[in-house]
Amino acid sequence: MAQKLTRKKLLKEPDEFITFSGKLIQWLTTYKQQATIAVCIVVALLVAIAGFQAYLRHAENKASALLAESSIQYQTAMKANDPVQAYQAVEKSFTRILDDYSSSRMGKIAGFEFANICFRAGEFDKAISLYKTALGDFSNAPFYGNLILSNLGYAFEGKKDYESAVKYYEMLTTSVDTSLKDISLYNLASVYEKMGNKEKSKATFAKIAAEYPNSIHFEIAKEKSLG
Repeated sequence: MAQKLTRKKLLKEPDEFITFSGKLIQWLTTYKQQATIAVCIVVALLVAIAGFQAYLRHAENKASALLAESSIQYQTAMKANDPVQAYQAVEKSFTRILDDYSSSRMGKIAGFEFANICFRAGEFDKAISLYKTALGDFSNAPFYGNLILSNLGYAFEGKKDYESAVKYYEMLTTSVDTSLKDISLYNLASVYEKMGNKEKSKATFAKIAAEYPNSIHFEIAKEKSLG
């Protein structure tokens, strides 16, 4: 049977909290300077983190406002149905966003949007450069990554660099995300056709006809695969 502790004996036992507090006070007294420095460092880090978070919020809000303003400006300019003039109207404003806020989420979206604007205006080299940057920015978003790959293919087609266009369309056909696969195959078949590679073009059209009966390109693909 366990020995019962008497009140007298309990009173003689050291209180753990008091003992710990005493040791802590003794340590703080001995290492007062070091403790003060440590507290200052922690406080400084907390202030720095809070300040950085506030800066990020401000940057996001500013980039968002500038993007909205630039997008409205572009839509207004596009009413004249001239993509070149619309591009010229917003080039400076989008460049400002990319120069000052490229690391922010809205800055990355602005980069993708501006790439599309450059593409429509026939500024293919600029569009390609922006799309390649966007490809890294959206590496964790498969659907948007595929959309960018597709646009890269279109941009290289615009330059009549069909070899490079094929490279990006082929990347899409092996992607985990299959939402754009039938369109990518159609684009690939069309580029092969432009390159004069009838065998590959016909085989790719046949693949669409066989595997994607619900594709918007099904009828054309079926016809071309037989021709």
